[in-house]
Amino acid sequence: MLEDSKFVFWLTVFHNIIPHVDVLYNQLQRTRTDAALIRKQVNLFQQSLEKERKRMDTVTREISASYETSRKRKRENIHINRTVAAREICDFITNQVKERFCFISHYSAVSLLEAPKFQEYEKKFPTQILDQTTDVFSMSQKDSLKTDLGVIYRRSDFRNMTSAISLLQVIIEDNLQTTFSETYELLLIIVTIPKTTAEAERFFSTLKRVKTFLSSTMSENRLSALAMLSIEKRMINDIPKFNESVINLLASKKTDELI
Repeated sequence: MLEDSKFVFWLTVFHNIIPHVDVLYNQLQRTRTDAALIRKQVNLFQQSLEKERKRMDTVTREISASYETSRKRKRENIHINRTVAAREICDFITNQVKERFCFISHYSAVSLLEAPKFQEYEKKFPTQILDQTTDVFSMSQKDSLKTDLGVIYRRSDFRNMTSAISLLQVIIEDNLQTTFSETYELLLIIVTIPKTTAEAERFFSTLKRVKTFLSSTMSENRLSALAMLSIEKRMINDIPKFNESVINLLASKKTDELI
């Protein structure tokens, strides 16, 4: 009876924790993500885990009540020990997440360029966040960056941006790289810094499928190109007549150019 109670308890504990882990994992594995989204998801995960930690006492009592022991004191001791152990597991997972994402100084730059906050920043400029950003990215000119951001915050068309990538695309499409030079350079840094190891892991797993025993003599350039096509296959599928364009390009080249 005691072993059954122990098994049910630990099964319940991990049953309550794992869904939160899965949500965070799926967010981190997304192909398109940014630091702001990761920061938000990590915070939500920590909050959810803290709620589960506080519920452990209730979970333990409910299971203990279902598996009555002969002695009240013995039942109470089991309840206390299990509650402490369950909370230690929650604390361990939380600490691991904090350690994994301990370097969050570059998040300050992302906060400067979150479109939903532009209207708020127009009324009260985020001077403290700007100071943190220029401390991390020392190559940025604080005064010039502040001027750029002041103009961006006042423009209503920039408030509809969904991410740093979309803001960067608008600046490039409208040829505003020189006008907002400091912001443009900062955006290039933000969108290119890897936020997780998911992209690298995805690349290595793709190589296993592309470079097989039958294609072991493949050149480095060809391997990189095929791996990129495999990794970005969703984007490739959205390009009209991509296969026909590639075939026409290859057909126009000479044989020695293809070797």
